[in-house]
Amino acid sequence: MGLSGTIDSSVYAGLKDVLQRHPAVTSVGYEPDSIVKKFVRARVDPNRIVPVTGPAPPMLDVEWRFDGDDQQFRIHYADPNTGFNCGWHCDDDHPELGSVHFQSYHPESGETTHEQATFEKSLPTEILWTALDRLFRERLLSLAVE
Repeated sequence: MGLSGTIDSSVYAGLKDVLQRHPAVTSVGYEPDSIVKKFVRARVDPNRIVPVTGPAPPMLDVEWRFDGDDQQFRIHYADPNTGFNCGWHCDDDHPELGSVHFQSYHPESGETTHEQATFEKSLPTEILWTALDRLFRERLLSLAVE
């Protein structure tokens, strides 16, 4: 991770609250610590997601930065059991896909895919709620049928 811009502590508090409210999440904290909040990390219960994974808990990292009115973010999920990881990134890495893209890494094929993504909402907490819903209701379920 390494977005440019500044962190808004009140935004990070809201993001932490959203993560704490999700039923798949067991713990949430600031990384590297509560003083230097570079990103928010949530530990996911491997038995509360479909398909069930484990034994190690997957992690969700959320990073948000502001540069004036512009925002950059990364909402990234990583499963240490399978090697699968995916997330929504609003950064300058893939300008051909627009301001936001979804990327996923599939260890069985060794391929990383990128696709354009959009969010109807603009508030960080609303974007995170939408991303969590998409992750647990669509993206991870699609792995079960692959």
